[in-house]
Amino acid sequence: MTLGTISQLWRYPVKSMGGERIQAAPISLRGIPGDRGWAVFDETRAGITTGKRVNVLRQCSARYLTEPVAGEAPPAAQLTLPDGTSLASTSPEAARRLSEAAGRPLSMRCLGPAGTEAAPRVSSASDSPDEVRALMGILPGETEPDYSMFTAESLRALRLGNFFDAYPLHLLSDTTLRTLKGITPECDWDERRFRANIVFASAERTGYPEHAWEGKHLRIGEARLEVVMGCPRCVMVTLAESGLPADPRIMRTLVRETEHIAGVYVRVTQPGAVRVGDAIELA
Repeated sequence: MTLGTISQLWRYPVKSMGGERIQAAPISLRGIPGDRGWAVFDETRAGITTGKRVNVLRQCSARYLTEPVAGEAPPAAQLTLPDGTSLASTSPEAARRLSEAAGRPLSMRCLGPAGTEAAPRVSSASDSPDEVRALMGILPGETEPDYSMFTAESLRALRLGNFFDAYPLHLLSDTTLRTLKGITPECDWDERRFRANIVFASAERTGYPEHAWEGKHLRIGEARLEVVMGCPRCVMVTLAESGLPADPRIMRTLVRETEHIAGVYVRVTQPGAVRVGDAIELA
């Protein structure tokens, strides 16, 4: 059964920065090679940080000049800063400029080859309840997202050797975006806000089709994937980035309409190549 076709493929060389559209990718067990291959390290808090904590990262973008290879450490990424300056992720100047923009000491960290440990992440243990709610993008009185499936142990296992929030791939349908746009037309529901790896044109015209796929197996090109869960959103989708203004109404709509969810997380069960135009089918 055909569920849709890939309309966009995205790779994000640096965690929390804008990514690059690609036409094809050899998906591995670690997702798209080079995806979140780099991240920004907060020297004060001794961990990998994100755009939730350092908003200026959302106004930066990155791309690879050399194609990453599955299982290997990613090559240097070319960063574009908010003022248009381009720098290599390996350049000390990149860390200095990001530190100045953020008002705190930052550095760039790279993943190693498959099987090596990744740099630790900023701990939220010292965050106050108000700080946690701000990071999630929710207001007092709004329900919190359901993170009950993410125990400390399961998160440690999922994040071993990578910079992902949880799972290696994220799928989002144009139907979900179109439905949300119909509910809150004054918001710009640009797919870039949601940082999906695969944006697809769904066979369904309304609703949130991918939200019903939990537990199902998909065939896309040569790859086989398992849909694990809906993707709970946070303040990231509301932050300003190139060409998109900050808009907290995005989260108000998601909290009210979808219980924070937009798109789905998937794991890779069989590596294989995928490309724009490939059909998404039930396996």
